[in-house]
Amino acid sequence: MNIQSISEKIPIEETIKGIEFIKYERSIEKLKFYIDDIMPFGEKTTVKYRNKFIQRFVEAEGDEIIYTPLLKFINGVDSFQTKKEVIYFIVCETSDAVGEIVKGFYDGSIAEQVESDKFTEIFKIAMPDAKESSIKKTYSVVTTILEDFGILSSKKDESIKKKVFVLNNNIRSSNEGILFNLYYEFIKIKGNKMPEEELVLNCNTFKYFIMSDLMKKRHIKWMLDQGYLEHYVMGGNSKYQFSYDSLDLLVEKVIKND
Repeated sequence: MNIQSISEKIPIEETIKGIEFIKYERSIEKLKFYIDDIMPFGEKTTVKYRNKFIQRFVEAEGDEIIYTPLLKFINGVDSFQTKKEVIYFIVCETSDAVGEIVKGFYDGSIAEQVESDKFTEIFKIAMPDAKESSIKKTYSVVTTILEDFGILSSKKDESIKKKVFVLNNNIRSSNEGILFNLYYEFIKIKGNKMPEEELVLNCNTFKYFIMSDLMKKRHIKWMLDQGYLEHYVMGGNSKYQFSYDSLDLLVEKVIKND
């Protein structure tokens, strides 16, 4: 595992407000002023997070922000939980310090309960060329992000007098959030509209939400039942096909039903 440093936490409610702002105002300069105004950070960290926010969520032509399916979806669904799940997925995809650590929990290379000093050591190994201060900052930011999004919890183990992080193995994700993330991963990122079953079952979307095989099957069944996904078996080769060719069409359908 190799990860890059990250120095800004994710203020979830302010991030949602920033995305909502784009619904009414498409000027990137005005967005920057708005983000600077609402962020709960000092000046330097605010500028860093604002730049990260734009990198993660904004596509623009010149000064004009494009109102992408990602923005439409987050603004269009009513559920705070669903908005949060999509933001979390995008954070995992755009910051490997978050995404790769979560995958470590998923594949078992990081224990479900891990002491703080052992966890710090994992970050040191994953950041071989980084300064000690950068490793500590990344560790602090990533653990905070994962606690804020409900992936980890922490407690003090009195027997060893140390902080212990505990993986949440019982994440109850919304169907709509997982649906959008799966479409985004395969259509936007991978450009694969008809992936093999194995690719779907081992996709990042399911890994980031620490999904058991049972939960994967439940989400896939819901997508099949709702007509968002189709299943084909050809000559023993099992594939899924996304029923909507674009994220725009998917978002339009989901928001209409929300």
